[in-house]
Amino acid sequence: MKCWSLVVGAALALGSIGTATAAEVTRFGCDARAPNVCYFRIFYSPRGDRIVILPAGMKTRVPGLAIGRDQYCVRLGQAPAYKCARKAINAKYNS
Repeated sequence: MKCWSLVVGAALALGSIGTATAAEVTRFGCDARAPNVCYFRIFYSPRGDRIVILPAGMKTRVPGLAIGRDQYCVRLGQAPAYKCARKAINAKYNS
C-alpha cells in the first residue's frame, strides 16, 4: 500500500512539473508618446489577472505566460476594466 501511494505521489509531482515548464516569457511594450503611461491587464487562463504598468517607450519581459491562450488588454492613463476587448498574447511583441 505504501508503494502505491508513493507511485501516485510521484506521478502527480511529475505532472505538475510538466505544466510549469509550458509557461513562456514574452515582451510587452508601451508605444505611446511621453508623458503617457500604458496599463496592461494580463489574464492568465484560468488563474486570474495582474496589472503591468509601463511608461512611454519602455519595454519589459513578462514570465509565466501561455502564448496564444492567455490574453491582455491595454489602456493609457488608467488600468483597463476587467471586461475589456482582450487580445491573445503572442510570442513576439505585445503593445
